[in-house]
Amino acid sequence: MIIIIKILILKWCIIIKISHEVVQNEKIRTIVNSAYEDKEFISLMKGIMMESIESNSFYKEFAIKEKFNMDDLNQIEDLALIPFITTTTFKESTGMFKELLKIPLESPEFKTWNVSSCTTGDPSLVGRSLDDLEFLASMTIKCIYEFIPIPMEEHNQYGTISMNFSPNVTFLNRIAMRYTDLRPVKLYTSTLNEITTKITKPKYLIKFFIFKAFKEIIKRRSLVGAFGINAKYVIKTINKNSSKPDDKQKNISIGGSLQLLNTFMNKYLKEANINFDLPDSYITTGGGGWSGHKSQLKYPPIEKTQFVSDCIEFFGTKIENITDMYGFTETPIVFGSHWSDKYQNFIFHCPPQARIIIRDMNTLDPLRNVGDKGFLEVLTPFGVAASLNHAVLVDDLVELVSKNKCHECDYEGDTFIVQGRIEDKEGLGCSSLVEWI
Repeated sequence: MIIIIKILILKWCIIIKISHEVVQNEKIRTIVNSAYEDKEFISLMKGIMMESIESNSFYKEFAIKEKFNMDDLNQIEDLALIPFITTTTFKESTGMFKELLKIPLESPEFKTWNVSSCTTGDPSLVGRSLDDLEFLASMTIKCIYEFIPIPMEEHNQYGTISMNFSPNVTFLNRIAMRYTDLRPVKLYTSTLNEITTKITKPKYLIKFFIFKAFKEIIKRRSLVGAFGINAKYVIKTINKNSSKPDDKQKNISIGGSLQLLNTFMNKYLKEANINFDLPDSYITTGGGGWSGHKSQLKYPPIEKTQFVSDCIEFFGTKIENITDMYGFTETPIVFGSHWSDKYQNFIFHCPPQARIIIRDMNTLDPLRNVGDKGFLEVLTPFGVAASLNHAVLVDDLVELVSKNKCHECDYEGDTFIVQGRIEDKEGLGCSSLVEWI
């Protein structure tokens, strides 16, 4: 049964300053700690446009074809005039990903290719510099601090037990090598998982079971079924922490793959008749997969209200402590959220380092009214040193919830909800944060 979900006014969604101990790069730290008003943001976008046109012949020709004039960028609405790149353009099958670079491959600035999961069987490939990766890391940390309401000083291995329903970073990068022959390469997912180690020490819960391996080799001549969720660790760790006096207990933070966490609740915990009482626990998912299709894995669709209800039932987590994160490989921006009783959905918030545009699904014209639905475009002048990803359009259907400020938590910036990938589309990109094979 689905629990009727109510939510508190979330005044904890506030902009938090990142310290030197977490982000050592002063330039990047200054960017993520700054609030960019429209006038300054437009000026920065002009600068990144000039750089992109000067450093990339493809984009120069594209801007000419689109009749782009830099002098037309004066108001925030004028950002819609900037020629955008669709996430389809980054797909390996197009062969365009190298043409989208702004720096040479042999440049010391170039660090790696980020590869998306293969939901469509055709991964995106995005070249990134060291600064690009540092910005992506810092924006992810900012998102975690602002939308996962653990006290900032307790966001570490001493104050928080962090459990991630995902393979470890090394294993994820081995998966990346199956998706493409390009080198060097890292999964976008593993990049983000690696980032979390800057602020905590997560336990990755996907385990290789040796006896299962023998069984699978005999039965299928494969190791596909040799991996599983380390359920014993989760149950033992939570029970051990709960047995301590209240002042000695640590925060419990649970994250990772939506599908794996959902399976853990509705298979392991439900079948074992286990319910925890953890009102101060925190659950964060990311990477989509609500439709039942993630990477090369298919499963029954996961209904958001039921999932939130299950988190409350099986973990005892407070509704305000259940969040989702949204992003996709082609952009360095990560969006945090909170649950909304009004929309029965997660409301995502645009940080001051970016702006969003909702575009009509047929004409691609910008839509400006609350309630409008269309494709999402993300614009940012930051974290885009290596590739042309300062203005990227993805074919996720989103709905504009509010302009300039969230009416539920007062976070500054536009807000939106993700309705899902457009049906019968091959996919312009992959909304990937956390994945499984």
